[in-house]
Amino acid sequence: MACCWGLDMVAWDLKCLRACKSPQHVGASWVAALLGFLLFTMSPVYATSEWVRVPDLPTADAPGDVGSFLLQNISRERTKRAYVTFGTVFGRGAVKSSLDVSAHLGNGRSMPVQIDAKTHYADGSIRFAVITAAVPPIAPAGSLPVVLVAHAPTAAGTPQPSLMTALKAHDLRLRLTFYGANGGVESHKEYDISTLFSDAQAKGFGSSAFWRKGALATEVRVQQHIVGSLRLVIDLTALADGSLSADIQFNNDIAMSPQGGTLRYSVGISSKGKLVFDSGKLVQHQYQAWHVVWRSAGKPPINIVHDVSHLARVGAIPNYQIRYGLPAELLRHELKALQAKGWGRPLAANGVVQYMPMTGGRPDIGPVTGANAIWLITQRPVAAAYALGQADAAGAVPWHFYLPGRGRYLTTLDYPNFWADPRGGRNSGTQGLTQRFGDGKWHPDAAHVPSLAYVPYLLTGRRYYLDQLNAEALYVILGQWPAPRLGGDGILVGSGAQVRGAAWSLREVAYAAYANPSDSYYGRYFRQILDNNIRYLKARIPQWTREEGETYGYVFGSYGAGAAMPPWQQDFLATSIATTARLEIQGARDVLLWQMHFLAGSLQARGDWNPRDGIAYNLGVYNPDTKVRYKTWAEVRKATEAMGQANGSGWSHSKGYYGMLRMASLASIYNVTGSREALAGYRWVEKSGAPGVSRDGRARQPQYWIVPRIVESMTSGKAN
Repeated sequence: MACCWGLDMVAWDLKCLRACKSPQHVGASWVAALLGFLLFTMSPVYATSEWVRVPDLPTADAPGDVGSFLLQNISRERTKRAYVTFGTVFGRGAVKSSLDVSAHLGNGRSMPVQIDAKTHYADGSIRFAVITAAVPPIAPAGSLPVVLVAHAPTAAGTPQPSLMTALKAHDLRLRLTFYGANGGVESHKEYDISTLFSDAQAKGFGSSAFWRKGALATEVRVQQHIVGSLRLVIDLTALADGSLSADIQFNNDIAMSPQGGTLRYSVGISSKGKLVFDSGKLVQHQYQAWHVVWRSAGKPPINIVHDVSHLARVGAIPNYQIRYGLPAELLRHELKALQAKGWGRPLAANGVVQYMPMTGGRPDIGPVTGANAIWLITQRPVAAAYALGQADAAGAVPWHFYLPGRGRYLTTLDYPNFWADPRGGRNSGTQGLTQRFGDGKWHPDAAHVPSLAYVPYLLTGRRYYLDQLNAEALYVILGQWPAPRLGGDGILVGSGAQVRGAAWSLREVAYAAYANPSDSYYGRYFRQILDNNIRYLKARIPQWTREEGETYGYVFGSYGAGAAMPPWQQDFLATSIATTARLEIQGARDVLLWQMHFLAGSLQARGDWNPRDGIAYNLGVYNPDTKVRYKTWAEVRKATEAMGQANGSGWSHSKGYYGMLRMASLASIYNVTGSREALAGYRWVEKSGAPGVSRDGRARQPQYWIVPRIVESMTSGKAN
């Protein structure tokens, strides 16, 4: 069972754990340590109705303090000195390029850290960075508080770890065996990773090849075409202690080529002549990817607790409540899923809905996924493992369209008339894919797309997750029919688009714009798409305001409901426009305030309007006979009653999550604009008794449990 040695794929670790004959055989498996810790130490908590909160973090309010974390030993043994890597977001101006950062542990102790900046604010200070830390031993089930402090740079001189030295020491090799449709072996391909590295080094690494460069870690990306549309992408890391890690991707994603299609193969990875990973036989369709992480020293059993309140304050994530935490039952269900057969195998779905057009209150759709919300709100290792498993599954979704000649994924600037849909090309009047989708299980859909990789990238700093974020963000643009999106302009909103589709598409583009450097190709492209969409919205607001009259503030779109307009789709869109506004896209705040007029105004009691209908499933806003929109609240109420969609004195047409959606949208608006109307609307829904707005109700779909920062401050006793 060679897969036991430090692999980062949950199911393989679980399989090994069940098969291993002794604890020594498991070695440093992180998931094995996690399961042992939970099953023997914390199972009573996870089996009860108790709620789980984020552990207390060290205070970071002294001059120069720029962040705090908690490192938890999730094993029952004292850890050895280990290296961990994670992502963090600094406040604007906190870490300037002329400063260095150190990690203080209290009592005069410190630990070495390496900061690799990835994005910057307009003033040049670091926004997002990948942090590598050399963690000292931690007691069994103990924790280590960490405060990051910015200071004047110290004298350099420590050499960077050598990748070639680490590669020679660990002799990492790959063997791919390809099979025919009948299962017979057709060919083999073998790769010495040190040879791939030296060949790439001889050609000269570009600036984008290096991901980390410092005294603790050197990380470089190397790539190799294998066969057809399959390419090998390896992120190699040498650490200061001589250990080696490799994040190895197998991407069957080369697009617009006459070659490609479904592949049948297996992968074996060996180190020093010993098999350390065996994939078994795989069937990989076009535009799918998967990866495996191997670490010579194993993954240390350390859980990183992030400052979620800080991430919300600096605008990296919505402002999720952390006062209450979440029911332990949610984590118990995730632990059960992690233990299920097939979890974490290459190309596994890992709980992600494969038929994405499926409607309803799905746990994987929202401003973030339910899994990522659970991770953010609890910061527990089970939640991290589950959310990362779903981020791994993003590779299996066939939305990766790579152009090797340009070294990046395809965009509308390459093919303005491109349509990433099985109907693209041929008789559709669009440019389609040369190799069609070959997997009958996955059905991507931009109107119901989950955000699988943004939070995992934000919290881990792993390059694979940035790849997945970019691929998905491009799909939500390319997956739209080119005519409504105005070709290369990437317009995702307007009369021809579903509002919910526009919401989740803009959300993903905004996250990608935030995650990529502003001076990179992707950074410039995604930001331009956001600019185009906000300008498009602003240009239509005057006309929409005239047509909507006193009810103005809802975006036109295709609802599939004739004369009805579902206000909950407007809630979806408002949370995404708020994300765009946090990026300081010009005009986004104005659009948000315009939306607020409807979203908060529909909750105000009037003689001719019932505020309960503000969160009804559908509202009658359009006269199908005259082709004219109703301009008064009285007309909308009358039309809604005629449709049989009015709530009256109850909530018969607001059952489900519609109340919590309005609270999420109004909290998002308030946190960006400070609007008192938005806050008043939030409080009205909170006290209304509508279905799903109680603490227990909102916990069922935590991805929408966004709160105004003033409310969090009052209830928790500390600023958020």
